[in-house]
Amino acid sequence: MKFLFLIVSLLAAATPIRGEEVVLPTPLPPMSTVFLAEYPREIRGGKFEASAVRSMVDSLVMAAAGRDNIGDAWRVFVRSQDRVGLKVSASGAPVSSTHPAVVAAVAEGLVAAGVAPSRIMIWDREWDDIKRAGYGTLGQRFTVVATDRVGGYDPKQTVTAAVMGKLIIGDRDFDPSPSASQTASKSHLSVVLGTVDKVVHLPALTDHLSSGVNGALSGMVLDNLDNWRRLARPPHFGDPFLPEIYADERIGGKVVLTILDALRPQYGGGPFPGPQYTAQYGGIYASRDPVALDALGLELLDRFRGKGGLPPLAKDIHWITSAEVLGLGTAARERIRLLRVGPRL
Repeated sequence: MKFLFLIVSLLAAATPIRGEEVVLPTPLPPMSTVFLAEYPREIRGGKFEASAVRSMVDSLVMAAAGRDNIGDAWRVFVRSQDRVGLKVSASGAPVSSTHPAVVAAVAEGLVAAGVAPSRIMIWDREWDDIKRAGYGTLGQRFTVVATDRVGGYDPKQTVTAAVMGKLIIGDRDFDPSPSASQTASKSHLSVVLGTVDKVVHLPALTDHLSSGVNGALSGMVLDNLDNWRRLARPPHFGDPFLPEIYADERIGGKVVLTILDALRPQYGGGPFPGPQYTAQYGGIYASRDPVALDALGLELLDRFRGKGGLPPLAKDIHWITSAEVLGLGTAARERIRLLRVGPRL
């Protein structure tokens, strides 16, 4: 009887009184894995051999996919019939843009997976940056475009945020007439996003005067919108707008893998070229978790900023934590597993 009474008592204690809210513990986000490949040779004159970079990228993709063949690895992320966009960072050209060797390695890996070169599109916002970054030769085999040369921004595809911005020439809704309103809380999406099924994002790791860090979230959001300046500026530096917009299925929803080019990260003056603030790091990161990538990228930039006598960025960058709250990935360093992979030379 005593045993039966104990069971009943325990059940009664576990049953909430009517009207009483049951508060369950909030589960921690799962561990996220980020892969890192390091340049296997001595870096001479800031140059990186294309064959070594190709091996680094292939090793990262195979590790992320859990496959030992590059064609099979890319088929985890894309289908042969997909139109695949490779979003690069070109605004830091020629100093701190995504290295052409990284872009070429990804494109050729996709071809090995059965994606026709004609279905692979390399793009960023401005054509002049694309040219300075050295992607011209890739245009002989793949499609290379810029938003400002292929129709700009889609009149029907928009996102809104609760902050006004001043429209300038190039923004879809800019009206030069004196009586027109030159502010808006709406941004139009790049027409390129509507032409691709999947995106492999290839940001170059730099600091960013507006968002703090150019990486997985910032590179996909700010570079693919008009009227973007309102979304990322002091004192909020993009919080919470960057993660909220990245969560849109038309933007972050198309990204299947992010490969962060940290061969030569720039820790000051970005995203524009600043050779005095670059470091010969020789690393490339990859992950399915864009938030974890940005967290590690921020950590690396602050390490170099400390050595260079610059203040840390982390104290002002709160959108990474907001991105975790939205369920986009893992921000806390203790829940990010960094695994080094070796290129096959």
